[in-house]
Amino acid sequence: MLKICQNCHAENDTNAQFCHACGERLTDTTTMSRVTTSNTQRKNTSFVVIVVLLIAVIAIGLFLLFNLFQTKTPEIATNHSTITSTSPASTTATSSNDELSQYDEIIAEAKKLNVDGKYKDSELKLASIPVSALAKLEFSSIKEAVEKLSASNNENIQAENKKTTTQNNPSSANASSGFTGDLAKWANTYMFYYSQQSQKQSRLTISANGSVTQSNYDGTQYFGTATIEAASESALSYNTDELYPIDLPSKKEITSNVRITVQWDNQGGTQVFYGYLSYSSRLALTDGITKNSGMNEVWITY
Repeated sequence: MLKICQNCHAENDTNAQFCHACGERLTDTTTMSRVTTSNTQRKNTSFVVIVVLLIAVIAIGLFLLFNLFQTKTPEIATNHSTITSTSPASTTATSSNDELSQYDEIIAEAKKLNVDGKYKDSELKLASIPVSALAKLEFSSIKEAVEKLSASNNENIQAENKKTTTQNNPSSANASSGFTGDLAKWANTYMFYYSQQSQKQSRLTISANGSVTQSNYDGTQYFGTATIEAASESALSYNTDELYPIDLPSKKEITSNVRITVQWDNQGGTQVFYGYLSYSSRLALTDGITKNSGMNEVWITY
């Protein structure tokens, strides 16, 4: 061990009695003080090393945890994206099934009314099914059922009307509607093309025997009798290229193939429609009358 001079702090040999640098007398206390200081420094150094190691371990742990979290996050995001992307399809399918069940119930009620002989009530029930739904491919079975039942209702309504008319006017018993041969295709179901404000028309059904039923969105119905004849006449109509136009369609002049005259019941008056084949290969009817910026009535097959 070395002895430290208290005067000049020089290091001296352990057995030295006097400092070789300044001649100051050396004592054992000086040596002991040096040993104590040395031990204290060693303890302090060990503590610092432990603290540094502890901080390093914590830092490494946090780094690994952060990397693990970053790895999991994309997986969570991907799963969330998958769930989100499949939800709309599931919702759409559920909505379609609900609509289908609702329309099936309406048709079942309308059939019961038909069987009970309440044909006009049956037609009124069918009118609650939106025309837009009947044009959807997934509801083709609904459309077929509606058209079949509506035709039955109209035939029976017309038969009742004809019976009443014959009783009141026997000379009309042999009258013919004319929907035969090449003109038979005009006995059809038509949807109203582009509703302007306050217009409530929905569906127009003309049966082969000439019976006519107009169903409206507000639940009302009009009934009448139609006759048809070949006619080539000019009339105004809509451009019917779109199935469901959002904006007011442009008007155009057409040349008709037939003229259909409807005599509405309950003194509803007479209405003339000009029938023609549209560019979209669908049958169309127009009354040729303008209303506001558009047409009064234009009907087209599905």
